[in-house]
Amino acid sequence: MKEEYRKLSKYTGGIYRCTQAYMSDILKPYGLSSASCPYLLALYHEDGVNQNQLSKELSVDKAMSARELKKLMDQGYVKKEVDKKDIRAYKLYLTEEGKSLVPDIRKEMINWNRTITRGLDEEEKDELMRMLDVVLIKAKQIRNLKKDEE
Repeated sequence: MKEEYRKLSKYTGGIYRCTQAYMSDILKPYGLSSASCPYLLALYHEDGVNQNQLSKELSVDKAMSARELKKLMDQGYVKKEVDKKDIRAYKLYLTEEGKSLVPDIRKEMINWNRTITRGLDEEEKDELMRMLDVVLIKAKQIRNLKKDEE
């Protein structure tokens, strides 16, 4: 494949940037940015996790999680409570206000995904998701190996 080294990064990066811009526009009325979205969705899916678990699940560093979670807490979308099993640790939970945002966020994400895949049939969409999943898993494996070496 000609210029293979460029194309995957170009396409995935471009899709990522466009998606971030779209989500930032959607979340702006709530005082949020696209960086907030993964935290809200992850906590909606699994409330009561600690910051380290959340950082690992989202593949982001702890400092980035701390900054974003502080914003979400300051805006009243996330709260933290002392872990009853380990009083030195905290668990994170969505507030009712945070929970109320998620259905709208999901609806917008579905709309975005349908829009950018318009023209693909269901089989093509499934194949695209399958292939991207394989690539993402491999990328995370390599990233984790690099982290282990440091």
